Amino acid sequence: MAAIYPRFSAEDARRAFADLEVAAASGQELPQYTSTAHHPRAYFGIGGAGMVPVADLARLRGEMQEVLSTVSSLQRKHDRKFDLLAGAALARWFAGDLRGQAANPGMWSYLTIAVLPDLAVGRFPIDKSGRLSPERFLAGRRNVFYRAYLRALVLGALLNDPEVELFEDDLVGLIDRNLSSDHRLARFISEQIASTPKELPRRDIVRDGLKAVQFESRVTDLGSLADGELRDMVAVLFASSRQQSI
Repeated sequence: MAAIYPRFSAEDARRAFADLEVAAASGQELPQYTSTAHHPRAYFGIGGAGMVPVADLARLRGEMQEVLSTVSSLQRKHDRKFDLLAGAALARWFAGDLRGQAANPGMWSYLTIAVLPDLAVGRFPIDKSGRLSPERFLAGRRNVFYRAYLRALVLGALLNDPEVELFEDDLVGLIDRNLSSDHRLARFISEQIASTPKELPRRDIVRDGLKAVQFESRVTDLGSLADGELRDMVAVLFASSRQQSI
C-alpha cells in the first residue's frame, strides 16, 4: 500500500501561492519543503501506509532537477523540451501503486508550490506586473506539472516519436477534453492529428475531429471496441473532417 502524499486544500493552496508570488516578485529564494518537514498547511488523506517521508519528496525533487538541468533557457523549443522531460519523469515516479496519488488535484498544487517552486517559476515566470499565473500553480489540468504528467501518461512514447509531431494547440485540445481519460482513444486521436497534412487548415480539422469523436462517444461505447475497430472509427471521423475542409 502506497504512502500518502501531502496535499493543499483549495484555500491553503491559494495562500501558499500568494506567498510564493511575493517571494518570486521580490527576488527572494523560493522556499521548498523537502529538507526537514512538510509545509505547515499540508494535509494527508486517510488510509494508505502513512505519510510519505520528506526524504522521498527530496528524492523526487532531486530527480526532477537532474532531468531538467539538461534544458537550457536558450535552447530551441525550450518549453516543449521541459514539458516532455518533466512529464516523463513524473509518469515514472507516479507509476504503479502511486498512480492513485497523482489522481488527487491537491497533490499537484502542493508538489508545484512546496516541492518544485523554482522549477515551476522557471517554466512560467513572473510577468511584467510581478504576477504568477495561478492556473499554472494551483490544482487543475493546466497546472504546469499535472499537464506534463497527463500528456506523458496518455500519449507515452508518441510524444517522442519524430513521426508524430503534435503542436501545442493539438495537445491542449486533446488533454483538456474528457477524451484524454481513455488513454487508448487519446493515442489513436493523436495519430490522426499528427498525420493531418500541414498544408490543410489543421486547427479547424482537429477541432472538428475532436467534436466528432466526442459526439460518437455519446452514442457508442468506445471502450467496448477492439483496438482495430476503434482506430478505424477515429480515422473515419478525422477523414470526414479533412474532407469538409477541402
